[in-house]
Amino acid sequence: MKKGTTMRIGLTGATGFLGRYLVANLATAGHRLRCWHRPTSQHEGLEPFQGSLTWVPGELGDDHASDALVEGCDAVVHSALYHPSGGFMGGEGDLLPFLETNLMGTIRLIEAARAAGVKRFVFISTCAVYDTILGDRPLDETHPLWPASHYGAHKAALEAFVHSYGQGHGYPICALRPTGIYGLAHPPQKSKWFDLVSTVARGEPVECRRGGKEVHAADVARAVAILLAAEVEAITGQSFNCCDRYVSEHEVATIARERSGANGEILGTPSAPKNQIVTTKLQALGMQFGGRPLLERTIAEMLGATSSTQS
Repeated sequence: MKKGTTMRIGLTGATGFLGRYLVANLATAGHRLRCWHRPTSQHEGLEPFQGSLTWVPGELGDDHASDALVEGCDAVVHSALYHPSGGFMGGEGDLLPFLETNLMGTIRLIEAARAAGVKRFVFISTCAVYDTILGDRPLDETHPLWPASHYGAHKAALEAFVHSYGQGHGYPICALRPTGIYGLAHPPQKSKWFDLVSTVARGEPVECRRGGKEVHAADVARAVAILLAAEVEAITGQSFNCCDRYVSEHEVATIARERSGANGEILGTPSAPKNQIVTTKLQALGMQFGGRPLLERTIAEMLGATSSTQS
């Protein structure tokens, strides 16, 4: 699809953390979005984009809802994830319903999109497909996928279908693999590092020993837009790593202290990554990450939200 072409896009997970950034990016670019919603879905904060949104009742695993979502669409962006009871992945007792909904539900959604003539499909995967890292090669898209979690395993399984649909059947489908995703959430109190930033702003001591590979949700949304506009040959059956930089809690606390003017003690030392995720494949399509400036801007937003909640 040519860059600048407006599309009708079916979007799953629109009211989730990442989904809200996808809505903002795609709607601002002029695209029309068809989005699933459930009776419990929260639409607050999406009011500026309502003119670009059509809400369709349904959820992952519902064949009729899948047909309704993709009807008349040029593309589908699939970011929804069914969370079983008991937490993000739940216990082993939740594994079968988790897989029945997320794995088979995604296959059914892809089949519905193909049947409806949808011309492009972007699946939001995860860098959790990597767990056992080999030291003799770069951590790029050619690295073997050896996940240690059922969550990562189901994403890896779906990526195998992305390859088979694309490379075996010529369907223009691709997978995007974000690392940990950060950004101001709705409400802000749910943001990654919000409690840490708030504690620093109050001048209280904090202990920082952890960190992780991160990418801002707005950067993930920009990556999705790039994959929607890229030449079909460049994305069909392909996976793309999506990681900006390693962020330690110590760095977050230091930025928060500098920007807030607080003087609380920061205990611990900055952590560092054991491996670097290679993203040259996505960057070759035009992706540029926000880097340290975007991290600083996000922490400033959290500090502003902290002040408003304390006033």
